[in-house]
Amino acid sequence: MINCMKQFRIIIGAALLLVIGSTAASAQSGQLKLDLNYNYSLPLGSFKSDLINQGSGRGFSGSLQYGINNKWAAGLGVGFQDYYQKYPRAVYQLDKTQSVSAVLTNSIQVTPIMAKGTFMPMGGKGAVQPYISVGAGASLVDFKQYLGEFTSNSKTSASFVAQGGVGVNIPFGRLSASGIKIGADYNYVPYKNFGYNNLSSVNFHAGVFFPLR
Repeated sequence: MINCMKQFRIIIGAALLLVIGSTAASAQSGQLKLDLNYNYSLPLGSFKSDLINQGSGRGFSGSLQYGINNKWAAGLGVGFQDYYQKYPRAVYQLDKTQSVSAVLTNSIQVTPIMAKGTFMPMGGKGAVQPYISVGAGASLVDFKQYLGEFTSNSKTSASFVAQGGVGVNIPFGRLSASGIKIGADYNYVPYKNFGYNNLSSVNFHAGVFFPLR
């Protein structure tokens, strides 16, 4: 229950960041756009081999970006992804003299908050509008590892995150400023705790975008 409340507060905080960003940028000229997406995430490298070997469909992302011109936009991006993995019972060594037979469970929630930039080579024209995006910032990581019913490792900390993405925007109509967004992002997260050093992933997302003014 405590963990669920913590996740709820993180999601609310991310939404508030988008609202605050909207208020701050609304005084500027140009178009302000918001996108909201459903995320499916696949762990990579040692994140997959050591912690979570299954994909996670429990995630979302969003960004609020100000159009600098018809090709470039910049702003704020946030997200949330919940990873969970339970392994079959096995014997784990606690120290040089103690071992335990238990079910190992990993529960990891990642909340990236980034400055983002987007380049649209076609200048926002056409029925399908490709884009390239980059971002960098901090990722809040809530890490919990259980042996049976007992917590063996637990820590909430922040880690650097860098992101590169590609995708397409598909407007609802020829003159519409709203539409569907489909793409993929690579997230580099060099997390270092409890002997682990990687929470990197590739995320596939689909959602909608629309102007706020």
